[in-house]
Amino acid sequence: TNRMVYNPCLPLTLHLLLSFVAYGAAFTSSVQTYRYHQNRRYSTLHSSTSDGANEVVTKRSTSTFETKFATNRCTQEPNRKWLRKFLSRNSTKRTPSYRIAYDYDELVIGNAASENTTAVMLVHPIGVGIGKWYYDRLLKSLANEDVQSSRLVFISADLLGSFTASSPIGSDSGQELKKFPLLNITDWAEQLEHLMSEYERKSCKEGHEIRNWAIVANGGCAPIALKVAQSAVEKSAPFEKDLTNVVISSPPRLPFFLEGTDPKRVQKSYRTLSGIAGKLFWKYALRKDGKFIQTFSERNLVGDPASLGNHWTPNCVSAARHLGGKSKYSTFAFLAGALQDGCKDSLNSLKGTGVQIDFIRGADRKQTRRPKSYFWKRKSSDKSAGLGAEVVKQETVEEYIERNGNRGGTSMIGGRISLAWEDPKGYARELIKLINY
Repeated sequence: TNRMVYNPCLPLTLHLLLSFVAYGAAFTSSVQTYRYHQNRRYSTLHSSTSDGANEVVTKRSTSTFETKFATNRCTQEPNRKWLRKFLSRNSTKRTPSYRIAYDYDELVIGNAASENTTAVMLVHPIGVGIGKWYYDRLLKSLANEDVQSSRLVFISADLLGSFTASSPIGSDSGQELKKFPLLNITDWAEQLEHLMSEYERKSCKEGHEIRNWAIVANGGCAPIALKVAQSAVEKSAPFEKDLTNVVISSPPRLPFFLEGTDPKRVQKSYRTLSGIAGKLFWKYALRKDGKFIQTFSERNLVGDPASLGNHWTPNCVSAARHLGGKSKYSTFAFLAGALQDGCKDSLNSLKGTGVQIDFIRGADRKQTRRPKSYFWKRKSSDKSAGLGAEVVKQETVEEYIERNGNRGGTSMIGGRISLAWEDPKGYARELIKLINY
């Protein structure tokens, strides 16, 4: 059976070895964190300053999202017709739904009297000890930006399975779900779409109607942003206002956006990671106050190790242990390849729509190794090609997006991979330039 493919009785060293490789993939897609706030789940953060018509407001709020999880909705039916018929007659069981409460931060800058409000949704990376605080440094830098002609709102939420969003409660039973099913792009996209719709109503009641949306994602979470943009142009999203901009920092190579993975392989990998192998990895990553996290981050994530600061590793460890470490399941979903489903449908839907897709890259290019995971699909090299074979230049993601009619401009700032953490001032400056407001 599938459950016996990966024998849990293999030597401990083998499990740790596989976990090391998988962990590298998570962090190579821009894993970071900033300040861990004690008692954040039920705390409220609110500050406000004003200079004439200009304002800077920061808030922390809690939202609740109800979902049935896309994996549960798409469970394959039995192949045999008689079995499907029997189950349909004798089963009254329906797909359960779950409520998930989570925190999100809100920053408002610009002209308080302006009738035009542009809202920007920030999508944090998924990995060990990661949450909305990934953008804390960026929000602080954005608060210092001089925006007088309009009003801008930046929203940073914990994604499903990350930090505060790791405790699903059954809508009917009221019981906590002990283990997440396999999360995927649809789950995360629907959560953000629900929050965007909720925020439109909230902002309207406060006298500031949202004019348009922009969405920002980092690295491997780009498919989430593109899925939200697809729902917006197809008018299937619950929010009403147009989404005009998608900004992707540290984008993966073009094949990541165009090639999907085998769903059965993803499911099998997730089952493996959710078992003994994943538990051993999680424990190892957090032991000795996260010594492995610190070492790996210095070597692979930033150009200057000093940019990690004193809070990085302690906060990663604290967040990863929150709620009994249940955020590990979102990391396992990422490692299994849940975000490598390809974005062709989204990109085709956005073609010629006027939605602008732009990129922010780091000037430090010293990393040459590509992200790897034991659970990701490997491509065999073509050994038949000789030394004299013609080298064909591969199309970049920027070139593809430009050809797709979505502009595809690139801004360069300081840093290597974790740009919003390494160079928040540069990131804030370029982000303001890229979005339409």
